[in-house]
Amino acid sequence: MRRFEVPSVLAPVLALVLALVLTAAPAAASPDDTAPENASEAIAASLAESPVHVDPAYSGAFPEELRQETVDLIEDSGLPLYVVAVPMVAGDAWDGEPENLAVLLHDRMGGGRAHFLVFANDRVYGQDFGAGSDLRAHYGSLTSSYATGFGGNIAELIEVSVEASLSEDPEAAYTAASEAYDEQREDGSAFGSGAWRGGATAVPGWVWPSVAAVALLLAVGAGWRAYRARVPALPALAVTQHAGFDNADRAELDRLVERGATDLVELGERLGQLRARPQGEEATRLLQYALDARSAAAKVHDHMLATAPSLPDAAGVLVLLDMAEDAIVRSRSRSRPARVHCYANPLHGTVTRETDWREFGGTRTVRVPLCAACAKAVRGRGRPRVLPDRHQGSEVPYYEVPAEASVWAATGYGALRDDLVDRVLRGDHARSRR
Repeated sequence: MRRFEVPSVLAPVLALVLALVLTAAPAAASPDDTAPENASEAIAASLAESPVHVDPAYSGAFPEELRQETVDLIEDSGLPLYVVAVPMVAGDAWDGEPENLAVLLHDRMGGGRAHFLVFANDRVYGQDFGAGSDLRAHYGSLTSSYATGFGGNIAELIEVSVEASLSEDPEAAYTAASEAYDEQREDGSAFGSGAWRGGATAVPGWVWPSVAAVALLLAVGAGWRAYRARVPALPALAVTQHAGFDNADRAELDRLVERGATDLVELGERLGQLRARPQGEEATRLLQYALDARSAAAKVHDHMLATAPSLPDAAGVLVLLDMAEDAIVRSRSRSRPARVHCYANPLHGTVTRETDWREFGGTRTVRVPLCAACAKAVRGRGRPRVLPDRHQGSEVPYYEVPAEASVWAATGYGALRDDLVDRVLRGDHARSRR
């Protein structure tokens, strides 16, 4: 097995990637694109031949020559890393969830150690199996989001996530990218500007520290620096429902709210179809809970539109929709446990572990689910990147808001109490005082 080395051809490939992707965009997924039941088997067979599988819908944005470069990079590393890019919609063979696809592929490929990078819904999701604390794909996917300012295209996202996953220290790559992202926010740079949307040829100034930090850690070297000066402006992409970021600016918040609205409609249609079919007693109960969770999400969404959107409420809509999705899945296969979001920031996703979090400056300890990055931070007696909220004119971690003033703080988005849906349905979210 060869150790991972960044080939000298990588630098010109990076430039080629950024030049090509601006002239091609992936076809939007629609219900007609819904994958058949044997889709997982077909993708698994494809991955047995090559570690990269790209659906024809993305062939224009991630053409064969770039695909082969990625294949060579993975094969040279000797690591069991797989890249899958497929359109996903609610109700398809994987319920629109990249995590479900990764689990099915892992099972069909015989299990064991493996790292999956799945591109879907405008971002890369990482899933690691049998690797203990070696979360290469997890950190690789997060790195690609932060390094591109949550605005990368398929080719750039895959490029960065693969490099980070195969690097000597994927977690360090993620940390550098997220810190660079935070620094540019502190400098007052705004996402969603005209230049970033492709309306101008200038590259936003905050791109350089982000790219430089990641390039240094990934050992891309002088080649990256020579080509990055020629990188043109990139198109903006929508923020996805399970994004690994915090402190979103207004433009990102608007897209997050819009995503929740879209998912509300899609989930409502699916539930209507499911409720029309005969169900067993337990399946009926779970589908009723899914309806309740979806109704709770709609109440929060409507309240935001009537008042003012906030990041905690937008995250709450997505968490409640995830609860509804879990209930639907368990109505068909009750052996699957419900997912639990990261307590520090539910936008970090549901790949979490119960972790002891000791009080700062105190002796009390609470055991809560945290994502890998947040768990590492609290074990090192640091503060993770938390979801912010406003209370009495100040920005604080959402969980520091008094329980009577925030249904999210009171329940930890479901991590502390299992009655989040009931609380929202009775109107606790509307009584929050910010």
